[in-house]
Amino acid sequence: MWTDKGEPPGVPHHSNSMPPMDAAAGGGGGGVKGSTTTVAAAAAAAVPSTTIEMQSIIDEMRTHDFDSIRFATYRAACKLRFIQKKTNVHKVDIWNMIEAFRENGLNALPVHSQVKSSRLELLLTTVFHNLNKRLDPSQQIDTDKSITLLQSFLLGAYDKQQTGRLTVFSIKIALATICAGKLVDKLRYIFSQIADPSGAMDHDRFADFLENALALATAVFEAPTFGYTEAAPGQCFPRDSTVNVSLFVETFLAEPTPSCLMWLPLLHRMASVEHVYHPVQCDGCQVRSFTGFRYKCQRCANYQLCQSCFWRGRTSGSHSNEHEMKEYSSYKSPTKQLAHSLHKSLQCLPTASAKAGSSPFDARLHSSSSRPALDLSNIIPATPNAVRRLHPPDPKPAAAAAAVPPLFLPGQLSSSNGGADDEHRLIARYSAKLSGRAEYPVGSGRSLSERCLDDRTMIARLEEENSEMIREMNRLDSQVALSEDDHMSLIRERKWRLEEQMFAMQAKRRELMTQLEQLLPALNNLQSPAGSVAGLAMQLPDLSSRLSTAFRGSSLPATSLQCDLLSAADDITNNMSTLVRHLDTATSEALVNGRASS
Repeated sequence: MWTDKGEPPGVPHHSNSMPPMDAAAGGGGGGVKGSTTTVAAAAAAAVPSTTIEMQSIIDEMRTHDFDSIRFATYRAACKLRFIQKKTNVHKVDIWNMIEAFRENGLNALPVHSQVKSSRLELLLTTVFHNLNKRLDPSQQIDTDKSITLLQSFLLGAYDKQQTGRLTVFSIKIALATICAGKLVDKLRYIFSQIADPSGAMDHDRFADFLENALALATAVFEAPTFGYTEAAPGQCFPRDSTVNVSLFVETFLAEPTPSCLMWLPLLHRMASVEHVYHPVQCDGCQVRSFTGFRYKCQRCANYQLCQSCFWRGRTSGSHSNEHEMKEYSSYKSPTKQLAHSLHKSLQCLPTASAKAGSSPFDARLHSSSSRPALDLSNIIPATPNAVRRLHPPDPKPAAAAAAVPPLFLPGQLSSSNGGADDEHRLIARYSAKLSGRAEYPVGSGRSLSERCLDDRTMIARLEEENSEMIREMNRLDSQVALSEDDHMSLIRERKWRLEEQMFAMQAKRRELMTQLEQLLPALNNLQSPAGSVAGLAMQLPDLSSRLSTAFRGSSLPATSLQCDLLSAADDITNNMSTLVRHLDTATSEALVNGRASS
């Protein structure tokens, strides 16, 4: 919740303004104390000169009018978020930053040793060049510009004496704080830098961490609110306390956060809601939709503001900055909100009292059961027409009509039963109303246990029917699978028979070829004057070559081999018939010639 002061308890409210151009580089004199003249004089005395790069950051920051934000926490977070995006360090994850520390040898140096600005530039070069390797070519950044701007900002925040040197501890804390990544991962890494060998926090190192972290807020001119003081470490942890990593992380993740570092978790929340879209109209600037945080007044009806209007105090109508506002980091449609409300309202509350010595969970149940029952009788009032439809004139006697259970509208209460089941019947009627039913019969005095028994019986019957249906489905599936297996078996059997027939035909043809080759020499040795026999003998070698070609087809397709075999078989049959006829003729002529010569 936020009021006109805008800050949680413990954080003073200031209205800062950025100092003139010559107050940009100093980490300790960047805040505003008193009037504008006093601020300018103090800043000019603290920092005599500034770099061109740092001056460009200040000039661009001034154009965003961050100083008009009423709340110091949001003002500091907005400025540091601007520095993150301007230097592109918001694209570098905490783990990539830690790896860059290791690659540049910072882990081997004592934490309070100083390094030159040239080594800082080498570290930033590693960080941003590795970033470009991970980014898509269309999303790559200008590494030289990012290195120059971030180096100028770090020197302006920590090099107050203009020596060109920074401590290793300051570099690690600053880059780990403003880089991207989860806050819990950052806090764990920071704790590893301030812990002693036993795993407990070193309070002196924690004070150094706090001073270096608050130097970032001081560098963006928020020193009056978030400047380092000697009492700041004691606001987080007592001096004599033992702090482990879990307590350290929980302290800075809890609500409320220690006032000196309230801007740190807000910086991460601001980054996470930067692209959250709210399709509602801002009642301050009248914009139809916006991104970021959304604020809703708890007093005015449906009065909502965007983050820019709320932070800068813009109002309209009867709304006042004194009204209590609630911050939203996401948007839920009215339909989802109504469904969530109905889900909560329809939850059954326990009625049994908690026994002595019960657990805390039982105690919470007992406390919730003492709440009054919901009264929804005013949701749907009973109209005369509805009652007339539900209770038409009955010509039967009143005694017979009394035996019929009365019907009630959703929301109407019955006083016939006790208060134990009133809430359940009320919820049932309300559910009937939501489902579109116009009437709900009141139970005829049956107890809750009897109704539960009937429900269990019905559930058992339905489960039995379901099991029977599953068995029937399995039987049908097995029949289908069996019929498919039989069909495939018949196909395979027919295939085998055809293959056997084909092999038999091939064997028969081989026998015929063998017999033909045995007959060829006898025909060649036969001396016959008949020219037809000699001509036939000349044709048989060609037939033998055709047969050999047909049977030498192991690499040919089965269809082609079958056609060749059939053709060869036909040729063999025709030629054998012709050969037998010619042999008979030649034998007859030989016998006739022999008789004539004798």
